[in-house]
Amino acid sequence: MGTIQARYDASADRYRTWWEPVLAPTALALLDEVEPGSAEDGARDRPRILDVGTGTGLLALAAVRRWPHARIVGLDGSTGMLAVAAAEADARLTAAERGRLELVAGHAGRLPFDDASFDLVVSSFVLQLVPHRPTVLREAFRVLRPGGRLAFVTWLVGRAERFGPDEAFEKALDELDLEGEGEAEEARSGDIASPAAAAAQLRRAGFRDVRARQVTLVHRFDPATYVDFLEHYGERDVFEGLDEPTRARLRERTAARLTRLPPGAFAWRAPVVFSLGRRPTR
Repeated sequence: MGTIQARYDASADRYRTWWEPVLAPTALALLDEVEPGSAEDGARDRPRILDVGTGTGLLALAAVRRWPHARIVGLDGSTGMLAVAAAEADARLTAAERGRLELVAGHAGRLPFDDASFDLVVSSFVLQLVPHRPTVLREAFRVLRPGGRLAFVTWLVGRAERFGPDEAFEKALDELDLEGEGEAEEARSGDIASPAAAAAQLRRAGFRDVRARQVTLVHRFDPATYVDFLEHYGERDVFEGLDEPTRARLRERTAARLTRLPPGAFAWRAPVVFSLGRRPTR
């Protein structure tokens, strides 16, 4: 099992609580980008939609509710994330809606589906994690019917801005002479260099009618819970490597520094790219 998969298996509930809310508005906006083509472009009465890297099911569940005639497949390599997605589906969807959702374990680079079996493929904040993004794009192209579309959103290179709350945490680490390095991971494609680079990758995979544009993800963290966010998700590896007295001191030092920041300092901004392409009809 790869490090990334193992991490998501172990942190699925925490991801749902702490990180999904950061991504959700931007991820869900991806569905607005494909609204006309999801149901109307295809001649089918019940279009099939694939969510690659569905995670805890955010996009898949939203697509089920948004398009009542569509059948949705959510695919993820993490069984832990799929378990949370299944629980979310059972809790939030009606029986009829749940019947239109299938959750499948599998990897983006080897999609376990027939050629030309989907009308739309979507993916949010996943294609930076895959080992080889061109392979994933070619797989998406393969499983799309002629005329079908791919839409994804992911990070752009250079997303790390000066963010006061994180700098406060780093200064607290320095005060206590602690290390802040996380766990090493296997090779990944990484963030996309530019919208032009995203468009070029889509074209090389065979897509046409390609569009890619940069937008800014903005999330306002709650100052009252930011230490909890760091301890339980953002810097969990650091906290778990400490004994309880040191962990308590790190929480206290970080919290003290956070109280000195103005409320506006908790607005986190990061550039992302929305990318879309269509499989040619011939």
